[in-house]
Amino acid sequence: MPKRTQPAAKTKASHPTPEPLLTVSPRWLFTALALTLLLAALAAYATLCLLFYQGQWQLLYHPSRATPLTPASAGMAFQDIRFDVTDTGQPRLDGWWIPAQPGKKEADSKNSASQQPASQYVTATVLYLHGAAGSLSGAVPALLTLHSTGINVFAFDYRGFGHSTGAHPTERLATADSIAAFTYLTDTRHIPPARIIVFGDGVGAAFAAHLAAQFAPAGVILEDPNPPARQLLLADPRARLVPLWLLQKEKLDPAADLAASHVPRLFLDVQGDSARTYALFNISSYPKQYFDLRTLPATGPNSALSSTLTRFFDDVLH
Repeated sequence: MPKRTQPAAKTKASHPTPEPLLTVSPRWLFTALALTLLLAALAAYATLCLLFYQGQWQLLYHPSRATPLTPASAGMAFQDIRFDVTDTGQPRLDGWWIPAQPGKKEADSKNSASQQPASQYVTATVLYLHGAAGSLSGAVPALLTLHSTGINVFAFDYRGFGHSTGAHPTERLATADSIAAFTYLTDTRHIPPARIIVFGDGVGAAFAAHLAAQFAPAGVILEDPNPPARQLLLADPRARLVPLWLLQKEKLDPAADLAASHVPRLFLDVQGDSARTYALFNISSYPKQYFDLRTLPATGPNSALSSTLTRFFDDVLH
């Protein structure tokens, strides 16, 4: 008889041993939180530095696109000039050519000691570089004073100002624009540098000094030069939150150019910081002149400024 096989014994079901719960050290949590906050703070600070680097021009320049006044508003005949043509044939800059009034110098010289003939200023031209605010419209009174001396005047808006192109001004662009204006006078109007006087007002004084050092015109006039960019930037509390020594790209300081070149220059205190103007006068090379006109009438055909300009023109335009 076959042997009966005993059924296999049922084995007891086994359950997996539960793994121990992971515990996070409070110290690790604190370190991770601190690192997260630190990275967030660094990212925010880096963003602040980037915004300052890209937008520092807003602390130095205050351009306007509006041009409510033109030379015609003050009774001056003028031509609207578009120049500095790009590769696509589009002019970048807009300016005004204000021709000398025929016979003006001759008529004015009858009551002066110089008795200069009217032909003295026929081809001579003032290249006017305006300040950091507004547009060329704000310079109409100054242009009228220059025009009253019987000299040609060429003035223009930097990129970002008035009808000139460009999103906003910078020192690099405004310097290039000033060079383009000087080149327009010499190459297009065929006026030799010895018949050009560069006039810089406010921030324009830095660009005027650069032109004088590069092209040696007949003379350069600096009226109420602006403080250097660093001083202007530090006047804003936001600039003290960033490493200015690393991020500053605007200089606006004509000191080096004034010390290097020997173009005759005239420093004028009209309504600015006399200490700044006189400091630049002291470091400037010769020949140079300085006049403080703050207590005297500064605009108009018969103003102290007009008389001072006429004497300077007579000195340098031989």
